[in-house]
Amino acid sequence: MQISRVAGLFLAIMAASSGGYPLHAQDDGTTLRGIVKPVNQAMIGTDLSLPIISLPFREGQDFSKGDILAAFDCRDLEAQVKSAEAVLRAETITHENNVRLARSKAVGAFEVDLSKAKTDQVAAELEAFQSKMARCVIRAPYDGRIAFVRAHEHEIPEPNQPLMQIVSKGELEIEALLPSLWLRWLKAGTPFTIMIDETGEKKQAEVSRIAATVDPVSQTVKITGRFSDDARGILPGMSGPTTFNPTPGE
Repeated sequence: MQISRVAGLFLAIMAASSGGYPLHAQDDGTTLRGIVKPVNQAMIGTDLSLPIISLPFREGQDFSKGDILAAFDCRDLEAQVKSAEAVLRAETITHENNVRLARSKAVGAFEVDLSKAKTDQVAAELEAFQSKMARCVIRAPYDGRIAFVRAHEHEIPEPNQPLMQIVSKGELEIEALLPSLWLRWLKAGTPFTIMIDETGEKKQAEVSRIAATVDPVSQTVKITGRFSDDARGILPGMSGPTTFNPTPGE
């Protein structure tokens, strides 16, 4: 039985090298699987080492574009912003006064330039604080769903660690690795089917994009497809065997 299986695999490889590779998913374990993925997905994190005061959504919940996904306790940062604003006002007054004094030769150009440099420095510090303040609330960039959450309210998150993963709702994509020899006939718009394992449904799809490079080791090329059929009930991460049937002569 093992010898027969090896022989079958050898014949399949020989067929592929001669251009006669079967153009459909096999039933002997060499299926060409497709994986369903969202058009948009993101790991949401932060560089703020501040306590989390709000995580409104839990795993599996839907959200709309603009909804708050996470909020942080930024009271200390707000105080820094107010302090920097006060220092900027003081430095601006000093600089403007030096400009007036310079007109009457009461101070030299050095004092004017120095006060201007201090004003610019404080303005830059204030801009940095305001930039951090803008990150105190994380809003959803699109309509979507929470894939997972790794943080909790009142925790101080670790830098560069994801708080959650989000995926977009609506249009889904299918990714699959195909033999690079199929590039002889494969193109955008080529139809195929995918049998979703989790639902048992066979769905029609078509190739939307073909990767710009071929993996020289596995001699495969990645394609991205989109559903032609209604994809309701299909979730990112579902998968199944694909079937490609090129037109005769291609």
